[in-house]
Amino acid sequence: MALYAFLLLALPIVNCQVSPADNYVLGVDSTTCPELEGFPQYFDSVNLACTKCSGNNTEQQTSSNGLTCECQSGFKYTKNFGGNQVSCQKCLSPTDQVSEDGWECKECADGSNGVTCRCDADRTITAERELNGLWAATANKDLCVLCEGNTVPNNKGDRCIRCTNDLKLGNTVCCANDAQTGGYCFPSTVTLLPETSVLFELPKISGTDNPLSLYFQTHARAAYAMCETATYKNATACQVVANLCTLTLYNERQGRICSYIRQNTLGVPYQLLYFSDDADDVINSNDIPDSYTLTPPKIIPFQAMVHSLDGTFLRKVPLTDGLLQLCDTTETIANAAYFFGTYYSYSCNIKALGLWDTVKHPLEFYDIYLEYADQGQDRLYKTPLQMLDLRDTGDREINTGDMADWRITRRMFLVDNQMSVPIVQGTDPAASEGQVATYVRYAQDITLHVELQEDTKDGKIKVPYFTIKYAEISRSEAETGATVQISFSTTYTMSWSSFRRDFQIAVGTLGTLATLYAGYRTWVWSKRAGRPSIDFPSIINFVFYMAASLSNVFFVVTFGIAFYWFIFFKRQDVVYLVHPEGTAVKEWLGLLGAAFTLRALSLIHMIVMQCSADIFLIDWERPRGVSRAQDGKKSTEVPVSIWRTYFVANEWNEIQAMRKISPNLQIFAVTFFLVVVGFENTTTKDPDGGVEKDSGTYKAEQSFIYRYALAVMVYIVMAVVQWIFFTFIYERFVEDKVQQFVDLCSMSNISVFVMANSHFGYYIHGRSVHGKADTNIREMAEMMKREEEDLCGKRGLVPDTEEQTFMMSLPKRLRVKYEQVYLPAALENAGAVSRMEQGKSGSRLAGSAKEKSIEAYNMINKFLCSFIDHSLRDVDYVVKDKTLLESVMDTEFFDAADKGIFYKDNGHSFDQVLFYGHEISLILFDTLLFCIVDLIGQNYLLDGIVVFLITSLVGMIRDTAGRKNLARKTLVDERFLI
Repeated sequence: MALYAFLLLALPIVNCQVSPADNYVLGVDSTTCPELEGFPQYFDSVNLACTKCSGNNTEQQTSSNGLTCECQSGFKYTKNFGGNQVSCQKCLSPTDQVSEDGWECKECADGSNGVTCRCDADRTITAERELNGLWAATANKDLCVLCEGNTVPNNKGDRCIRCTNDLKLGNTVCCANDAQTGGYCFPSTVTLLPETSVLFELPKISGTDNPLSLYFQTHARAAYAMCETATYKNATACQVVANLCTLTLYNERQGRICSYIRQNTLGVPYQLLYFSDDADDVINSNDIPDSYTLTPPKIIPFQAMVHSLDGTFLRKVPLTDGLLQLCDTTETIANAAYFFGTYYSYSCNIKALGLWDTVKHPLEFYDIYLEYADQGQDRLYKTPLQMLDLRDTGDREINTGDMADWRITRRMFLVDNQMSVPIVQGTDPAASEGQVATYVRYAQDITLHVELQEDTKDGKIKVPYFTIKYAEISRSEAETGATVQISFSTTYTMSWSSFRRDFQIAVGTLGTLATLYAGYRTWVWSKRAGRPSIDFPSIINFVFYMAASLSNVFFVVTFGIAFYWFIFFKRQDVVYLVHPEGTAVKEWLGLLGAAFTLRALSLIHMIVMQCSADIFLIDWERPRGVSRAQDGKKSTEVPVSIWRTYFVANEWNEIQAMRKISPNLQIFAVTFFLVVVGFENTTTKDPDGGVEKDSGTYKAEQSFIYRYALAVMVYIVMAVVQWIFFTFIYERFVEDKVQQFVDLCSMSNISVFVMANSHFGYYIHGRSVHGKADTNIREMAEMMKREEEDLCGKRGLVPDTEEQTFMMSLPKRLRVKYEQVYLPAALENAGAVSRMEQGKSGSRLAGSAKEKSIEAYNMINKFLCSFIDHSLRDVDYVVKDKTLLESVMDTEFFDAADKGIFYKDNGHSFDQVLFYGHEISLILFDTLLFCIVDLIGQNYLLDGIVVFLITSLVGMIRDTAGRKNLARKTLVDERFLI
């Protein structure tokens, strides 16, 4: 007892000393244990190590799974407890074979070969023992036994089985005088299909190296005979025949199973696989009476009849829960494919090797039906399949062309991972059993097509159909870790004939009106430019005016259509409208592209016209006294300061590229509402128009047409809001830079004379009511106070009026006189600059040009002052109001050939030579640019960034070109324009 207690105390003490090496083992593969010193090794699963067998490699070997030792051929067991607890003994006679259990040596039966002990005689099996365990012949010897009755040897050759396991064909004598195929005996009266390699081939989707299929060789001829022979008419066999044809992807080459099916249009396989009517007649029929709605949402009730490979009917099941989708996803997302009106598209990449998993991807066949109600009865409508890989007798893929040429079918499969098991040539078919398929074919892309009945208002549809595209991948590729892409989608369409008719009428009618308007604007321009005849500049301007007009028309049409599709698709209950597809979208996209291109051309034209306008700053200031020389003999006038002119020129330069609204605020507001608030979530191709989407539900692909409609709406609304704010609040209560410029001109005693065209322009009357502006601060304050207290005259051109801005229709003589004075100075300046750039005597030439420029400035200033003061006898003008018709049509009907006309305006007509006066055109350009970028990138944030960059660039170009034109035309040194 004391010893026992001691052991109890001592053992834990010993066991607690754990070596660190006990915590790990070497990583050894169970199938790669090598021989060691002539002894085979097996994998010891307890110690996770390779262990030597008890005998050398002459008598023992490693088992096929590598987990034990076993006797070599010709050796019997004397002990076998697994692992290396095995002992073997060699058979005494060299001709002896080891028994089936491995424990005894035996002689082969008389009449058998001495290698495999298999009996060579026909219909005989090799019997080793009787049912009671005794040897069938003498001790330790096999016996050849003849199969009697309707039995034949099984594939292993050790048992007699009935000739036909499933069907009774009568009292035949086991194919003695009959044909046998697929395990069945057929009398000579039954015509079997020719036993050709074409019949047993499994056509590859790509390539011509079609492998022979073991399953086809075993079952094709027998199943066809059992199905088509009038004596049998076996329904299960007909299902097998239909499956085999489906597995060839309906290949109709002569000699294939499908070619025989198509020869008998009354046969069961034909009825299972094909439609008797043409494809367009089936698909375009109005046989479905059900109406589909978006509110409440309705699921398209497809049902699938599922059959196994051997023709057994398995179940009837709805297509929901991802039945036809190989991608792993949630049931909610998978079921969205069948919610009516939802454009579904889901794709994924999966491991190719997983397609060989016959448990996850069993080879099953699906016949799809559409469930509907007719006169109170539930019915099932056969759903056609468009197999893109179907090839006719001429090896043409006829289902990729026009619908009239299609051959629609009814049965499909998802994954074929069994049929490409090869036939081992020259051996028994049993030798191929247990092998895996050399390649797998799978449904790579499945698309459900749903089309509304023509002119339907109650949600009725034509017969829907599926388009299926298969692909294949080899086992060797899959074992390298390759992945395959799978996709499933649902599309909707309708007849677009009425839409295209209305679309063409709208574009044609409005386009004609736009062309006429462009012609009218060209006539107005030619009249203002003094070009009564049609010449090249008139044609060029007509092209640009037409670009602007057509751009407006195309914008209105594209937005109107997109807005209609967007709003009415989202708000409909009973379906009558779906997302546009096909030619309708291509025409719409073409019109949108044309609208943007023409708008860009119009913008270029506007910038060129504004940056080529003639501008002159009239200085009304007069010299104040004279200055005398020190000797008292010579006197000169006190010069007028030029700084007021420079100041006004700088202010004009600053407002040239100024916008009515803030472009930066516009872009920020638009992207904020579209992205941050989430308006873009409403542009999905589904009936859900909500801003917030549940993360667990399927989110359909966004429509670029809906995105266009939404972007234009938000952009225009934000622009209108900005315009209202700046017009009625900011400019009224904060600052109005355009009006401030007019006030600045009055305080500076400077008038602005702008000739946008040769005989038309704008005038800002800035003559000071005080007669001077070049004074000190005290006197300036006093002048402003007198004006505030109404102690002086009014600022208007006409005495006792306030009108300071006018549109001018100028006589030809004024333009001629202006060019006589201005052009020589301009040309001299240009020549001097050119020569200076070439390095030729720059100082003297530049000085001469500057003198001529100063002289021209003084002459033009004096001339225009005289013109405004009515001091020129042959060049004069009158001031009047435009008629209502002239104002509406933006033209002048009165001839100003002899006497100019100053038309009173709204106070800022001169902004037509500024960006400020063309805000609508600029907004349209920004909007179209935003949408074109979105069409490419489908990202509103990116759109905003690109629009910001390009509008900034356009403003920079306008500012730079306008500054150069201002310096050139006003004869102000550009270095003073900052």
